[in-house]
Amino acid sequence: MAPLVPLLRKRNLQLVELAADNFEPTTYKGLLIKDSYWRWPQRELAGNTIDFFVQVLGLSFHQAMREITAS
Repeated sequence: MAPLVPLLRKRNLQLVELAADNFEPTTYKGLLIKDSYWRWPQRELAGNTIDFFVQVLGLSFHQAMREITAS
């Protein structure tokens, strides 16, 4: 259960803070992040931190795990 916001800030992604502790990356309009979960209703995608790194950022599972556990 790795929180997404610190990991994305480490990658220098700009995040806009929204109501109820939600965040939206400026480069991925409509994508909502909260804690270790995200959803992108317009694309019918959702998941956890690993899913974000794989499905949104395009990393392999092994790359994603290395980056998540390095923090």
